[in-house]
Amino acid sequence: SYDDPALYAGLFCRIGEMMEGIWKDFLEKFGDIYCVCRFGDDLGYKINTMLPPDDIRKHIIPQYKRVIDLVHAHGKPFLLHSCGCIFSVFDDLIAAGVDAKHSNEDQIAPMRRWVEEYGDKIGNFGGVDTDHLVRMDDGELKKIVEDVYRLAAEKNGGFAIGSGNSIPDYVKPQKYALMVETVRRLRGDYD
Repeated sequence: SYDDPALYAGLFCRIGEMMEGIWKDFLEKFGDIYCVCRFGDDLGYKINTMLPPDDIRKHIIPQYKRVIDLVHAHGKPFLLHSCGCIFSVFDDLIAAGVDAKHSNEDQIAPMRRWVEEYGDKIGNFGGVDTDHLVRMDDGELKKIVEDVYRLAAEKNGGFAIGSGNSIPDYVKPQKYALMVETVRRLRGDYD
């Protein structure tokens, strides 16, 4: 970025062109079978963004917008999966058209913060930290899921309860099933 700013900027543009081409082809061939389109790009880590926020605004978000505009042109909402502390650029991502976000880890911010700050602007996906699925006993996990469910109901907005990140192979299937069954019970699926 310092030694060759033109090369640095050009790299993002070239990746954006490639992504736009892939998405254009994908949406033409398969767009009708998806209800939500998404991609993942971890912009941050525990305490900050990986690149300076101004670089993300200048070089990355315009490339995202190319894809988001294609997705929206096909009548689909766009979900961004991004790990990390991205609060410094999140309003910019929303302005670019992000409709929903997934990945929330309690060590970055509790789900309540995402919902309170952005719940009226976008959908929040997740809520149950993946670490809880690994480490908590059934009673603790059930209580966490119930708390997240109440938060979703309280905010009455775009919210999809699930894991806070991808489900790795070391999550026991019974824990995942407990999360799903607890939500289904609270929703009244078995009444």
